[in-house]
Amino acid sequence: MPKSKALEWVAYAESDFGVASHLNEIYRPLPTNTICWLCQQSVEKAYKAILAYHDVKIPKTHDIRRLQNTSINHEPSVSLDVKIADKLTEFATESRYPDNVVDFTEEDAKLGIKYAKQVLSQVKQTLGISQDEPTANQTENQQEG
Repeated sequence: MPKSKALEWVAYAESDFGVASHLNEIYRPLPTNTICWLCQQSVEKAYKAILAYHDVKIPKTHDIRRLQNTSINHEPSVSLDVKIADKLTEFATESRYPDNVVDFTEEDAKLGIKYAKQVLSQVKQTLGISQDEPTANQTENQQEG
């Protein structure tokens, strides 16, 4: 059961990362705030996959440092520099509402893509989720077809 829950979290993390990557490749002008937010969401869900895998209660938070600190007890190899973790958290908290808009740059979007890809890859490797292993969403789609 914990691995299936982790697979669900990974599926959502992959989806967010996939959309961020797609926007980064084809959309102009570059929607930096959206890309940054999706990258933060991917990292958040990847860390939550670790917690699900280890059957730990998943906190309702967007704080990457907090999630990392909770996850590191179970999977110390998946970690980011605290400055990067805090920057990723800003992507979720500083760009979502019109009265608190921060315009993130192309460099921010590149940073988000880089670290979301890194964390997602590390989580999958650490939890023994192969690139070919179907995630929860893929399994559901195959059963429907």
